[in-house]
Amino acid sequence: MRSPFLLLASATLCGCSFDENLPEIEIVGTVTVPRAAATRTITDDEGHESEVTDVRFIGPVYLGAFPDVTQGAFRYPHPDMGPILDAAYPGDTYPYGGTSVGRFDFACLESVACQVTTGRFASFEQILEYFNEWADDPVLDPYGEEVTSVRYYEQYCFWYYYATSYDELGFLAVERQEDGTWVPDLDFEENEDGDFVAEFSMPHTLYVEGMKIWGWVDSPSQAYTFSTCDSDRPGPARYDYDMNFEAGGSHQDILNYPSLYIYQGDWIVSEAWQMTSPEDKPEIVLDFAYE
Repeated sequence: MRSPFLLLASATLCGCSFDENLPEIEIVGTVTVPRAAATRTITDDEGHESEVTDVRFIGPVYLGAFPDVTQGAFRYPHPDMGPILDAAYPGDTYPYGGTSVGRFDFACLESVACQVTTGRFASFEQILEYFNEWADDPVLDPYGEEVTSVRYYEQYCFWYYYATSYDELGFLAVERQEDGTWVPDLDFEENEDGDFVAEFSMPHTLYVEGMKIWGWVDSPSQAYTFSTCDSDRPGPARYDYDMNFEAGGSHQDILNYPSLYIYQGDWIVSEAWQMTSPEDKPEIVLDFAYE
C-alpha cells in the first residue's frame, strides 16, 4: 500500500493542488452576556453582603451551528435532536460546527483545576481574590496550605510550566505593550448597557443555509463548580511521586447533548441566529435565565 506521506510529498513537489469542495466557513460574530449573569452576592468574613459584577463570574460560553432550534422538548430553547439510541442520552443534535469563548485551564494547582476559565483573569491577584475571598474556596498549594502570596503563586507557576513570560500562561488574559508593560486582554468588555460582549470565531463550520447559531454560558454553581467540567480528562498534569492527578477540561459531547449540562443559573440563547449567507456576522444574545 502506498504511503499517504509519499503521496503528499509527490503532490507538493509537482505543485499540484485540488479543491475538496467542502462548504466549510469560519463564522465570526459577537456574543452578549447580560449583566445579571456576571453578578453575584458576596458575603465577607464578618457576614456583610455586597453585590459584585465581574467577568470572572462568566464561565465558558458554548456556541454551535445546528439544523434548527425549537421550543417544547425542554423548558428552554434547544436544538432539534435525532432519535434516542441510548436510554442514558437524549437525541444527538448533530451540530455543523462549534466553538467556545473561554475554556477551562489548569492554572498550575490541583485545587483550581477545571475551575479557571481563560479570558477572565488578568492577574494572579484576581485569581486569589476570586477563590480566597469571593468563592470562599481557597487556592491551595501542593501541600494543602492556603496560597495568599501573589509572588509565591506566580513563581510556582513559572517553575511548574518552565515559563519565562506571562504570555506563556494561558489562563492569564494579558497583552504585552511596546514598553514592556502588561495590560488586561479579557474576552468580554462591558458595553453601554452594562452587559458584556465578546467576539467569537467558529472555524471549519459546515455551512447550510438556514442553520441556526445557538448556545449558553455555563455559569459557576453556588459552590463555584461547572457542569461542563470533566475532572478526569487528561491535561498538563504532573505525575510526580507526591503529585498525581488530572488537570481536567470540558466534556467532549457538550454540543451534541447540551441538555445534560445546562443547569439552574445558566443563561441561554432564546432567539437563535439564522444564517442566510456565509458572510453573516451573528450577534448572539444569552438572554434566557434558566431557573
